[in-house]
Amino acid sequence: MEQNENKVKNREVYVILSVLCVAVVILAVAYAALSSTLEINFGTVSQNVQSWNVGFIPGTATATSKGTSTTGLVCGSATVTTDTVTVADSSISKPGDSCTYKLTVKNSGSINAKLSTITPVDPASTSCTKDGASMVCGNITYKLTTDDVGTTLLTANASLETAKSQTVYLSATYTGTGLQSEAVTQSGAGFTLVYNQA
Repeated sequence: MEQNENKVKNREVYVILSVLCVAVVILAVAYAALSSTLEINFGTVSQNVQSWNVGFIPGTATATSKGTSTTGLVCGSATVTTDTVTVADSSISKPGDSCTYKLTVKNSGSINAKLSTITPVDPASTSCTKDGASMVCGNITYKLTTDDVGTTLLTANASLETAKSQTVYLSATYTGTGLQSEAVTQSGAGFTLVYNQA
C-alpha cells in the first residue's frame, strides 16, 4: 500500500513538474510575442564643399605722406596682390616724416577666419626691437594699425568672418630724434600675417 502511495505521489510530482515546464514555455512564447523592433534610417547626408579665401584686395595703394621734408620725403606706391604687398622705394629723412598705406584684407570664402600670428621681419643688416605689429629699426618705426593715425596696433586673434573685410594701415615713420649725418638704407623690412580657421 505504501508503494502505491509513493507511486501516486511520484505521479503528482511528475504532473506538477510537467505543468510548470509547460507554463514556463508558454510564458517564454508570450514574452517573445511582445517584443518590438524599432528602426532608424538616414537618407543621404551630404558634406558641402567649403571654400577658404582670405587675402588682400589687389590693386595699387598710394601713400599718405606726412612730414616737413621738402626733398627728403618720398613715399613709393604699394603694389598689392591677394597675398603680398610690395612698397616701392621710399625716403623718410626727418623726425615726423611718414608714409602710410591703406590696405584691405577680405574673407571671400565660406569659413570664418582669425589672424593667428603677426611676425615682423627685420630689414637686411639692421637689428630691430619688435612688439607684435610694431618694429623699431634705428630711426624708423614700421607698424600695422587699425587706424590711420597709427595709435591702435593690429593684434593677433582678431576675427574675420565670411564676407567681411578689415582695413589695415601699414606705415613707416621716422621716429628718431636726430638727423642722419650720412645716408642709411633699410631694405626688406616687413610683416608676415597668418590667418587660420576660426
